[in-house]
Amino acid sequence: MGGAYTAMDQDASAMAWYNPATLAFLRGQSFSAAVGIYKKFDTVYGFSEDITKASMRVNQGFFRALPSSTGSIVRSKDFLPDYTIALSIVTPEYENYKGDIASTPTNSSSLTVVDESLWVGSGVSKKISERESVGLSIYYTARSYQQSVSDRTFSTTSKQIYTEEREFTQNGIVPILGYFYRWGPRLRFGASVRFSSIHIAGRGSYFDSTIDSTSSAASTDRSFSALDSKTRIPSRISFGISGRPLDELWLSADLSYYGKEQYEDVLESTVSSKVEHLNILNGSLGGELALRPWLKARLGVFTNFSSHPDPDASKVHATGDRVDQLGFSANLALRSGGIQYTFGGYYTGGRGRSVQRINQQYEVVPKAIQVFTMLVGTSYSF
Repeated sequence: MGGAYTAMDQDASAMAWYNPATLAFLRGQSFSAAVGIYKKFDTVYGFSEDITKASMRVNQGFFRALPSSTGSIVRSKDFLPDYTIALSIVTPEYENYKGDIASTPTNSSSLTVVDESLWVGSGVSKKISERESVGLSIYYTARSYQQSVSDRTFSTTSKQIYTEEREFTQNGIVPILGYFYRWGPRLRFGASVRFSSIHIAGRGSYFDSTIDSTSSAASTDRSFSALDSKTRIPSRISFGISGRPLDELWLSADLSYYGKEQYEDVLESTVSSKVEHLNILNGSLGGELALRPWLKARLGVFTNFSSHPDPDASKVHATGDRVDQLGFSANLALRSGGIQYTFGGYYTGGRGRSVQRINQQYEVVPKAIQVFTMLVGTSYSF
């Protein structure tokens, strides 16, 4: 449903992540999971092309299978009987790229990036009235980032080769506080606050090398290992509303505000990159239509606007890629008894700018991203 789930209470995987307060209204016990069986990245640097051409390459290249989310609802008559407890695992972010940034007869610049995260947590919720509930989720987060840069320039009389390797892993704790209100059987409101992350641990390494045949020094190298690395995941405040204008139709909308953050990716001033997040708003709309008692169709649209400032080539170590994206999602859900199967996916894409090293200097270049994902999921209620 495009992520419009702050005021919805039907899926164990989503509720602890978007609004833990909604857990209190989920009946019985349940388990749900969704797996990305197909994830195709189509990223282009340095030139603009017709954005529709990416769809012609959707069956080309490498496809990666990624677990997307899993969740379970646990209730006990002996342990906290008035509370609903959920276990949740999500992979909210994954990005990879391997290829050329620029290629000419005299220069070849390439980039490899793998950026992924995993969140594992638990949520607890309690009704404070027949219509209201509050909840809290606490996630332990893990992020891994790897980047490799190669910039080679050749002529008949000289050569210059620059390489750079940057890696770090980071761990933190993120709490999410939620509130949920049912205004009768057909209208619901939700709100959640995700606080900035609490740093737990982080380690990083850095290496770069420059070979210049025109210089008296054959090469210059820098190498750092076991660097401290810290991360700050921005805060998020979300408001949601959902309604049921028809017995067979649910509509939902979310608006999320993300706070400012800035930090150094590794604690070594000569090689660190300053990561900056600006205040940003993102929104989503979703709908669920019951086509049959055993068949539902879901659609959603969402924004994924970047919180990074516009890239500046003079601040290469203080900038991130800025690519504003739009997306949509769709799936079909088939129910048989207490088991529900879903099949669908989502698309997100957009254009922006990035700073990259080309021909031994840093330049601002166009960047286009398109991601195609297919998902399958199942849930079991009992």
